[in-house]
Amino acid sequence: MLIDLHVHSHHTRGCALAPREVVRRAREAGLDGVAFTDHDTLEGLEEIRAAAREEGLLALCGVEVTTDRGHFLCFFPDPAAVPAPVQLFGAARPWPVREVLARVRQLGGAVVAAHPYDKTVERPCGDVVFTLDGLSAIEGLNVRRKGPANDLAIEAADHMSLPCTGGSGAHELAEIGKAATLFRDPVASEADVVRQLRAGTVYCVAVGVTPSEPDRAPRDRGGERGDRGDRGAHRGGHGRGRGQGGGHGGERRRR
Repeated sequence: MLIDLHVHSHHTRGCALAPREVVRRAREAGLDGVAFTDHDTLEGLEEIRAAAREEGLLALCGVEVTTDRGHFLCFFPDPAAVPAPVQLFGAARPWPVREVLARVRQLGGAVVAAHPYDKTVERPCGDVVFTLDGLSAIEGLNVRRKGPANDLAIEAADHMSLPCTGGSGAHELAEIGKAATLFRDPVASEADVVRQLRAGTVYCVAVGVTPSEPDRAPRDRGGERGDRGDRGAHRGGHGRGRGQGGGHGGERRRR
């Protein structure tokens, strides 16, 4: 299943999208589902559930948590049972990254480091990602991040033997459907997302991108995926699942 694991709605500052129009756009783009990860809030859950029913497409709810070392996508088996982030992590912000990871894992959740090498973020994660315990995956492809940010994230995931995820990070409809996360097994709920993230059976996928001809001996990146059905897009996979081939080898580029 192909799911955009990182989209936003009007519950995120600077984004005006309604959940229903996001879900509709995801369906039109040929995705199997979409996960809303609004900044520091789970308030959109009821709207997300309604949008899924109305549009007939899987729509899930997570949260993008702002920490003192970057942003992290957090998913819980039952988001309806999870207190608001301010109740989970305290009133003082930014929240300490290690406390956030520990608390999410304590609640049975999964954490993905979102665009860790993005210099536009205040206090980006950067190489601190190597010191963190409790990560399930690293976001290897974020459509809104350009240049080396995605490449560095993929290489970090490879060195840490973590899988990569993909998402649009969308604040606009046009961004949805350009990247996704491939789940090996069927997904019907947030619990399925958590289980597969923690098992490492997910893969980062660029949508609508024709793989270029390599100029050197190819490295295994989890495979190149051709079009599926009548969707008419080539999908190049990045990253890897734990214990499986893929990812980048060699020395990691540093800033």
